[in-house]
Amino acid sequence: MKESVNETIDDKGRLVRLTRAIDGTVVETYYIGRDCEGLIRHEGDVEYIEVDGQKRYWGGIIDPLPSDRRIRSLNDFTVFIIKPDGMKMEMGRMVHNLIEKYRGTIVAERDFIYVDATIRKMYPHFFAKEWEKDLFDYLKSGTSRCLLVRGKYPHRDMFSLRNAIRHLFGYNDGARVKSLVHCAQRQSDAIRQALLFFPMQEVVDAVGLRHK
Repeated sequence: MKESVNETIDDKGRLVRLTRAIDGTVVETYYIGRDCEGLIRHEGDVEYIEVDGQKRYWGGIIDPLPSDRRIRSLNDFTVFIIKPDGMKMEMGRMVHNLIEKYRGTIVAERDFIYVDATIRKMYPHFFAKEWEKDLFDYLKSGTSRCLLVRGKYPHRDMFSLRNAIRHLFGYNDGARVKSLVHCAQRQSDAIRQALLFFPMQEVVDAVGLRHK
């Protein structure tokens, strides 16, 4: 006889559903992610899940947010990133203009080049091995640009802009990854991602704090 336990956050920061035996021993760990869902299995020390018969291996890093009380008081904002293929197409000025058209205001920006650890923190997912290689090769292929964007509804509006840009220029066309731009869809994601590229004080100065 087994007793199901409510969903919880595991020691890697992932949302999971545990199944325990009567004595409290964990007998199954089921991953619940935005990338996929599945029962976590092991190959030695490596974790994987199966999705449609394909093995996907855990490759993410989820760092805890800093213990800074100001995080909860940050004004609504999102992270909007022009990826290497977008930068090579010199989309910067167009993206600036479109962000304004979509009711956003850029409050900070920084150019950067992805490294492995940053990719794993941006995309804390289970990866198929071939997809992981393509993604890492693509993101490290050139300069990207991170924009912090404020607005009345920054997550909704910038997500609409992201989709409009991808619809206009296409994406995932061919063997290589192609997606041009990224945006954080939740405030918690925006904070976590912004802190990969900006110190906390810069985020506070750029985004501002809500008045109590």
